[in-house]
Amino acid sequence: MDINNTYDTMPKSSQFDKVLFTILFIVLPGIILDGLVEYNQGGFSVYFVRALITFSIVSMGLLLHKVGFIRKSRLLTLSVYTIILGMMSSIFFGVEDPDFKFESFFLKVEVIVSLLFFAVGMLVHFRHIIFLLTINFVFMALYLFYYPNYPLEKLVFYFVIVGGGGLMAYFCQRLLVQLSRKVKEANRLISIKNEELKEMNQSKDDLFRIIGHDLRTPFYQLRSLIEMVDDVDDEKEREHIRGMIKQAADKGNDLLEDLLEWGNIYKKQSQVLLEMKEISIIVDKVFKFSDLKTTSKEISLINKLPKDLKVTINPAMMETVMRNLISNAIKFSHRGSDIVVKSEKIGGQVRIAIEDTGIEIRNDSLYDLFVTEKNTSTSGT
Repeated sequence: MDINNTYDTMPKSSQFDKVLFTILFIVLPGIILDGLVEYNQGGFSVYFVRALITFSIVSMGLLLHKVGFIRKSRLLTLSVYTIILGMMSSIFFGVEDPDFKFESFFLKVEVIVSLLFFAVGMLVHFRHIIFLLTINFVFMALYLFYYPNYPLEKLVFYFVIVGGGGLMAYFCQRLLVQLSRKVKEANRLISIKNEELKEMNQSKDDLFRIIGHDLRTPFYQLRSLIEMVDDVDDEKEREHIRGMIKQAADKGNDLLEDLLEWGNIYKKQSQVLLEMKEISIIVDKVFKFSDLKTTSKEISLINKLPKDLKVTINPAMMETVMRNLISNAIKFSHRGSDIVVKSEKIGGQVRIAIEDTGIEIRNDSLYDLFVTEKNTSTSGT
């Protein structure tokens, strides 16, 4: 982005405000006041006529801008060059005027030049500063030509003050614009980082919630089996239960390993790694994980997925999804009922459904399913 062309890089509302404000509240009032001063001093003099012509040209530019004939940048450029060239041309009339106060006139021109070339340089383009400095140099050369007795060192001093001061003001303003853009960009990046941090914290909370939810099943199984050991007198049955306790512990350990591995991948990978996998195998694995719950509630888990059905998934994530859905289905199903996992091909996609005949979700709770802040647990069957 070219910072010199400040006008073209500003928002539309800022362009309108700054340019029109400069024309309406600085340029036109200045022309009117200059005309009144000239009229009070000399009536309908050539200098008053000059002010009238300048006012007419700037006013015509405003009308042309209003009807869309010229842009605001052209309007400001027209106004600045009209004022400066009009003021400088007065030197030709002043040579013939014995009452012409050349030094006060010269200082007035220099003040106007310093103000206006800064304005046009900031609001339109830096090249106008170069143009106006060149015009000002020519004006000073003409001034020295018509008034050879005027001290040269004064002319040089005024030129340095006007040109150097204007350039310093311009570059300071340019630096402020650059700093403002850098601050805005830094704030934008901070906002993005804050959002990323918020998402990371949310992801961490979700991961802990998933791990906690999934670890309940093996601990529930272990607790139930240990209680059963105390209630059974037959040694063979006790041995069988001990075997089931070992299986439950192994399942819990495998589950914990899977979840921790998924957590590691989740933290390190910015993208989910996908692969073609038989989803029926994942469902069978989840069924084995949930067999104690289904046995205690006499619930039948039925896998109707085709054995050759392959889908592009992340196996660890899909297993977690299936484990949560089937665990909830068991939780809310009635004793002796069936839970069926089946699929349906729709175009190039596959829809997988876990169906049960248990407790329905209330309509007012459906909208809160994926809102973490409102995700509350309810009692099962």
